[in-house]
Amino acid sequence: MAPERPLRRFLQLRLWLLLLLPGLVAPALAEVIRIGAEDDWYPYTAYREGRVQGMSVDILRAAFAATGQSVELLPYPYARCMEMARSGELVACFNTSPNARIRTDYQLPQQPLFSDDILLWARQDQADAITDFSRLDGKRVAVTLGYEYGPILDQHTGVERIPVRRDLNGFLMLQRQRVDFTAAYRGTAQALFVEHPELAGQFAPVAVLHRPQLYLSVSRRHPLAAEVLERFDRGMQQLHHNGRYQQILLDWQHPSSPAD
Repeated sequence: MAPERPLRRFLQLRLWLLLLLPGLVAPALAEVIRIGAEDDWYPYTAYREGRVQGMSVDILRAAFAATGQSVELLPYPYARCMEMARSGELVACFNTSPNARIRTDYQLPQQPLFSDDILLWARQDQADAITDFSRLDGKRVAVTLGYEYGPILDQHTGVERIPVRRDLNGFLMLQRQRVDFTAAYRGTAQALFVEHPELAGQFAPVAVLHRPQLYLSVSRRHPLAAEVLERFDRGMQQLHHNGRYQQILLDWQHPSSPAD
């Protein structure tokens, strides 16, 4: 019976390893996390060349990868993406600038993805700086469907908001004088002017509307929401600690926020 002892010891060792491993390694969720990504907000998040890409895409993927979790990013228009996350069809959507409604309808992680300035843009030949926002009374401002722009614009009842499908359309309407201003983030506007050189030099910012932090908005109705929040925040902490977060910002030539 002596030959059975090595086999018995092997089986005992294997059993002990199986019992210990869950405490040593945080296992990935049994299913791939499906997260909605805005499809047309480059350089942060966009669907291009058959895949979702951008700076916040790199940040989000790296955060979940740091916890051993794979994610599937599904591109949608922003308004639809947010509604799918609100209803629980998706576990989350990004990027969001929180306001009171967002904080009520969604759960927000402790860690933001990044920050950027929201600017009010005018035609270059009409670019007078605005410090008194009562001057916007009666003015037409192009805004992208579903976007949050901060209290200066979102709570200004005297502004005529002209909804557009994407930022490019707002600048084209401004070019053709169909609106008086358009609201757009600094980073996305700069990327548009590079991609559409015919627009370069035609517009100038006249006011900073808001300096928000952008977040992953997590559903209140999806069964994986709590786990996704925990993994994302844990992963982001690791990215900040090991320098990977700052490296992604540098790769995309995005300035660091004061919180970074």
